[in-house]
Amino acid sequence: MKNNWKILLGLSVLIAIFGCVSQKKKGDAPTGFKRRYHNLTSHYNYWFNADELFRLTTEKQGEGYKDNYNQLLEIYPALASDPKSAATEYDNVIQKASKGIALHRISAWTDDCYLLIAQAQYMKHDYETAETTFQYIKDEHDPKKKNKAKLKGGKKKKSAAEKKKTASKKKKAAAKKKKKAAAEKKKAAAKKKKDAKDKKGKKDEKKPVETPQTEAEKKNAAEAAAAKEEELLRLAGPNPYTKGLGRTAAYPEAMVWFGRTLIAREKYEEAEFLFVGLEEDAWFPESARQELHTAQAQLFIIQKKYERAIEPLTKAIQYTKKKRQKARLSYILAQLCERAGQYDRAYAAFETVLKNRPKYEMEFNARLHQIETGWANGQKTSSEANRSLEKMAKDNKNFDYRDQIYYTMATIAFKDGLKKDGIALLRKSLDYNKGNAPQRAESYLKLADLYFEDEDFVQAKNYYDSTITVLPNSDDRYKRAELYAKNLKDIARLLKLVAENDSLLRVAAMTDAERKDLGKKIKKKREAEQLAATRATNAPLGPGTKAPTQVAGAKPSNFYFYNETFLKKGKKDFVRAWGDRKLEDNWRRSSRLGTNGSEDIVAGDSTKNDLGDKELSDLFAGVPKSPAEIGALNAVTYDAMYQLGTLFRDKIQNSRRSVGTLEEMQTRFPDTLKYEKEAWYYCYLGHTDLTNKDRAKYYYDKLVEKYPNSAYARAISDPNFLNSVDAKKREINKYYEETYSIFQNGNYKDAFDRCQDAPRKFGSQSPIMPKFALLSALCAGNLQGNDAYCKALSEVIARFPDSAEATRAKEIARVLSCKGFEVDTKKTPTSPGGAPIDDAFTREDDKLHYVMVAIIGDVKLDDIKASISDYNREKHKAEQLRLSNIFLGTDTNTPIMVLRKFDNKTQAMLYLNEIKDALDFLGETTKKTYNKEFFALTQENYRRILKNKTLNGYREFFQDNYLK
Repeated sequence: MKNNWKILLGLSVLIAIFGCVSQKKKGDAPTGFKRRYHNLTSHYNYWFNADELFRLTTEKQGEGYKDNYNQLLEIYPALASDPKSAATEYDNVIQKASKGIALHRISAWTDDCYLLIAQAQYMKHDYETAETTFQYIKDEHDPKKKNKAKLKGGKKKKSAAEKKKTASKKKKAAAKKKKKAAAEKKKAAAKKKKDAKDKKGKKDEKKPVETPQTEAEKKNAAEAAAAKEEELLRLAGPNPYTKGLGRTAAYPEAMVWFGRTLIAREKYEEAEFLFVGLEEDAWFPESARQELHTAQAQLFIIQKKYERAIEPLTKAIQYTKKKRQKARLSYILAQLCERAGQYDRAYAAFETVLKNRPKYEMEFNARLHQIETGWANGQKTSSEANRSLEKMAKDNKNFDYRDQIYYTMATIAFKDGLKKDGIALLRKSLDYNKGNAPQRAESYLKLADLYFEDEDFVQAKNYYDSTITVLPNSDDRYKRAELYAKNLKDIARLLKLVAENDSLLRVAAMTDAERKDLGKKIKKKREAEQLAATRATNAPLGPGTKAPTQVAGAKPSNFYFYNETFLKKGKKDFVRAWGDRKLEDNWRRSSRLGTNGSEDIVAGDSTKNDLGDKELSDLFAGVPKSPAEIGALNAVTYDAMYQLGTLFRDKIQNSRRSVGTLEEMQTRFPDTLKYEKEAWYYCYLGHTDLTNKDRAKYYYDKLVEKYPNSAYARAISDPNFLNSVDAKKREINKYYEETYSIFQNGNYKDAFDRCQDAPRKFGSQSPIMPKFALLSALCAGNLQGNDAYCKALSEVIARFPDSAEATRAKEIARVLSCKGFEVDTKKTPTSPGGAPIDDAFTREDDKLHYVMVAIIGDVKLDDIKASISDYNREKHKAEQLRLSNIFLGTDTNTPIMVLRKFDNKTQAMLYLNEIKDALDFLGETTKKTYNKEFFALTQENYRRILKNKTLNGYREFFQDNYLK
């Protein structure tokens, strides 16, 4: 017994000597001992570790994926998650499996290692490489190929003993066969003699006539015989996928994953053909059929063939044993059945989900949608469904899911035709949303579509803006929401502008008494809203409840109670007006009669129904007072209505609203001819879209009669006019680019000649002529010197005074000190340091712009920045504007707020016009305002201002180029 360890050690050494050979010598077959060693080592040292790592990594990825129950759930959540988070682990899987193959290729686990490598490549989304690996497995590790060759008589070399044994067997078989043949011969002779005797007493019988077969019948019979022979051959052999000891070859599972890889590579026909072949394979293992049918379902889902996915997914559920997995597949099946309108099957599938005890989030959603499908297939009435949903909402477990409950109730309301109730329930869903971004996106998008359908474009724009802040970019609906938000931006702004102007004009037309009565009504309404808000704030909240939050598109509240942003802003306003007071009850005791709480404050103030002159003046500050102001307001309304009319057709293809707006504009402003021909042209197009031939002809006749030579009349009368215009534009642009290229190459004479020839070729009124004029001046300067240069620059400025080229010509003229453009330091404004100001500001309307707000006086900078941030967060969240502040030189009494960035001059000026009269932008009140200036400017001009350390010089430029 003492020497047992020595014996064991010796055996181990022998195993190491005879087994640790990865490469066998040529012609040698691995012994059983060697093969078992390689199997054991490859299995436990490499494959097991790699497989365990792969399984744990995929499980972790699947658990980390956040399901969106408003959309079709992912069949493979691990695949849908970010592959980068697990790339290192999958690389380790590939490394471990590759070592197993390299060191133990002859083992029975080589195909399993190849499968792990391909699976890891697939999970890394390296689909091309994975496809190559799976194709290799298919070509080199298909057990059926080896089995078939073997059954059809595949020969292999035999040993001498085997040959001797075979020869002995053949000899015995031959003797036995000879003896049997003699006996049969004797028996046949006796039978023949008896038959001849019996035949003498009988009549000859007619031979049966054989029916000839057609070619098709012969072909079918041959195919059937071949199929029968192949089936008999297959059944005669063992199961090719069985490896022994309960193990199955990796090939079947690998082929399912191969199909999944083909799906990812969008080779849908190849994947479907592969899956059909696997399904018809009688030897295909039952254990892999769940994966096969699941992959088939994925194939149809990815192609959006949802109804075809129902059958394979149903089969997959039958083969699934794990409860969580069965619950997930059943939930997806229910969703597919809902899409197909098979609500009874969806109801049953949701029941299967509940029976398999999923996580609570899935259980809740299954119960929620089961109620909805039960209502849809007639098992429940609307009132019964709503009662069930309200019961769920009251359950403490569901407090965090009430947004989804009210969304479902809204869905039922819409299907019952109760649009108003449905909208109210959607708003309620948003009120109870606690960070559930997918559900918030669904509610926002639903409300946006509803308002768009009702042509309430202001509300629709607000909700589309909100949608794109929470809807993932990968969602198929994101581009549509983003496009509508963009296209409705100017439409919503102009609609509000027209409505506000009309309101101001109505108030302007009122008598003093009527205006005072209106003021009292407005004041009373505001006080009622304040009282309701105060009561709501002081009311005790139920368990798990919260104050309602502000939602996009809803009427903004004036009170801070509803969210944290307003709370902070209100506190700042309070401190600004009343000072930093100690927290105590009845701090305004001297101004109140009672002390019964905050409600008395409102009630006490509301007794003052009369409006003072100052209060009335503040309330109607924007109302025009003179005919000139009314005329200016009408002019703005006219321009806005024209733009609206064109945008309705060009941006959202609503020809009815386009025509209605433009015709109303012409009725309201019959004497304004600024956009007459343009309006007639759009009315013609709109009525043509609406197949209103008579009205279309009416505007056509008016346009051709009054403006026969206009581009609009020619565009209607000549179908090829627009094409010829585009072709001409392309020709001019090409000619200019060629000319500029010649100038850059130093061929100034040729470039100058081409510039001089351009007006003759393309007409002196072409929009591109300023570019040719400036380029001609540059050529003249290089050819003829400064005098000719200055003269040419002066001609550019005189001929095209409002163009960007004229601005550039002025800059060059200043640099050259051309006559009339000399820089006189005595007259030129200077910077704080006494240096001349660089006032060579440029106008670049299409470049990026900033908006600057200069605030003069003693201000609390932090309060200003907080107010601006709150304003932008509430009204311009989608633009993601950035805020910073600067001081020009040593003037710390004039802080400048810089907001960036805007795509062009138009966007910057729209924002500037919006904020300049908005008190809440800087946190102002009717009692406290700031002296401020607003500017829009390009990046280049911003740099010049910083260099100058003063706004002197830019004020004039801004006035001339932005405000006039």
